[in-house]
Amino acid sequence: MTESAGARPRLYQTPSSYYSMIARLALAEGGIAYERVFVDIHYRLSQQQPDYVRINPGMTVPTLVLADRVLVQSRDIAEYALGAASDPETKDWVDLHYGYPIEELTFGGILARNPLARIMIPKRLEAARRQLLAHAAHNPDLASVYEARAAVFAGRIKAFEPDAVVALSKRRRTEAIGFMDRLEQTLRDGRPVLVPPAYGVADVVWTVFLGRMEFAGLGDEIPRRPALARYWRAMQARPGFSAADIWTKFHIGRLIGGILGIGRG
Repeated sequence: MTESAGARPRLYQTPSSYYSMIARLALAEGGIAYERVFVDIHYRLSQQQPDYVRINPGMTVPTLVLADRVLVQSRDIAEYALGAASDPETKDWVDLHYGYPIEELTFGGILARNPLARIMIPKRLEAARRQLLAHAAHNPDLASVYEARAAVFAGRIKAFEPDAVVALSKRRRTEAIGFMDRLEQTLRDGRPVLVPPAYGVADVVWTVFLGRMEFAGLGDEIPRRPALARYWRAMQARPGFSAADIWTKFHIGRLIGGILGIGRG
């Protein structure tokens, strides 16, 4: 599925999705008008439906459908909107960000703190894995794609094994705090953006990262770092931040609204 020439780009996304936020912020900052399409990745598992799989075989969000191509990685979408991370400093910051498994911090923290979650989330992951294999059986042309994704879920089940998840969460938390220390050191010279002279892809990904720190209960670490706190205030004050709907806390009403097709998708 592609858009006709001259059509507005279509962004398949989920409001609470970390990588969807990166795409939305980059497009907002790039001044690119687009249509949002809600993908229910939590309850209906819409990303597993064959029509979506034919757009994005990775079954992830976000996906940006353009007139001439489809972008299925938030990094590619951000670079489409704001320009490629071509200079070494920007590339280093962006590579550092994408080398960090943010979901292990988010879900690892939930599992570490919540005994019920340690029961329910692995069951949910196993149900998703089984559904992927069922899709493979019913869609022979996509069987290899579904089977590959099922293998990814098998890996997630192992990563979030209850006995190991507390240690995993602590490790990812320590790494996240280390990133904030590194940002603080870089921003101490008073620079208004992460890689001067202009706002760019590095600012997009690390702004969303700081939002996720708030979301994950690490927000208290930001004010302890004055330069980082200044930068975070400045990034939140940008018009693009509000337009992109960056979540710093969980909004159950917005999530339900998207599932029901009302409110912001």
